[in-house]
Amino acid sequence: MEKHAAGENIVSYCTKCKLMLDHAVVAVAGEEIAKVKCKTCGSAHKHRDTVPVTKARTPRVKKEGSAKMSVEARWEAGIAEAKGKERTYSMAAKYRVGDVVLHDHFGKGVVLNLRMNKCDMLFKDKERLMASGN
Repeated sequence: MEKHAAGENIVSYCTKCKLMLDHAVVAVAGEEIAKVKCKTCGSAHKHRDTVPVTKARTPRVKKEGSAKMSVEARWEAGIAEAKGKERTYSMAAKYRVGDVVLHDHFGKGVVLNLRMNKCDMLFKDKERLMASGN
């Protein structure tokens, strides 16, 4: 095993540059090089004589299918429990929670919540904030 001294030049993996580069030995612990300083970027770090092996990243799989099913299940339950009358959607109309609304683009929906001049409606694909006369 080689003995190293402070100030010596050595090739080490730079954690900042992410490359094998020339470094100066800063500290030695026994026969091991403890710390080095990169001659390119000037950062000081532990000596690494090889490039670290990184794990290949696997992309996360989105669980769109289960979320879509829950919206659709909520919609079906909302339609089944709807106590209000069914009517065509109009931005000027006043609605009540539980009304069934027929929208020309989104289809059949249920009023979930009322707000100032708006209401939350649940359609088969997703919940939407819609204008209303409330």
